Amino acid sequence: MQTLKEDVRQSILRAALREFKSHDYTDASMRRIASEAGITTGNIYRYYKNKEELFEALVKPVYEKLIEYVLNLKKELDRSYTGGNHGLKYLNMVEDTVIGLFDAYSAELTILMNRSAGSKYVQVKSDMVKLIATIMEDVFTSGRDNADKLTIQQRQSALMLAGTVVEGICLILREHEDGETVKRLVNEFIFLYYLGNEHRFTP
Repeated sequence: MQTLKEDVRQSILRAALREFKSHDYTDASMRRIASEAGITTGNIYRYYKNKEELFEALVKPVYEKLIEYVLNLKKELDRSYTGGNHGLKYLNMVEDTVIGLFDAYSAELTILMNRSAGSKYVQVKSDMVKLIATIMEDVFTSGRDNADKLTIQQRQSALMLAGTVVEGICLILREHEDGETVKRLVNEFIFLYYLGNEHRFTP
């Protein structure tokens, strides 16, 4: 009996993955998920009390990993920044984070970054923008110790450039599912992005 319940739960999760990849959290339908899983809508609520709980069951593991990676990345930035032209190095660290998560949670990462509007995870994208903006600011001022020297224009530029990076990565995740293709495109995007803005990364 327990095995049957677990089979049903896994069917629900698989159906939910497909639904949330196709629809934002707000527009996703528990009825469609139940139908895809081959159960009644009433039965799905025996496993997940609402859409929020089901969404969380899918994306919480990748969200927790993302937060862990972001915190480690921030520590690395604070520890290792010694001035000089480290813009590409730090962008590559962001790239490694995205690729590492995609390897383990391809569909879930895509949902988290592209389909979480209306959920409590909607801030994930803006959190990534803030992190990358911090990297840009460090490069502009040759280190966090000089953050008070940032001009308003530099802060605006950092946010704009960071938003471009995050949106570019989200587009790649949204349009491609093959791991090797995602890796190649993210790597190419980061490199071309850096080349296009190299003058900004040079102290």
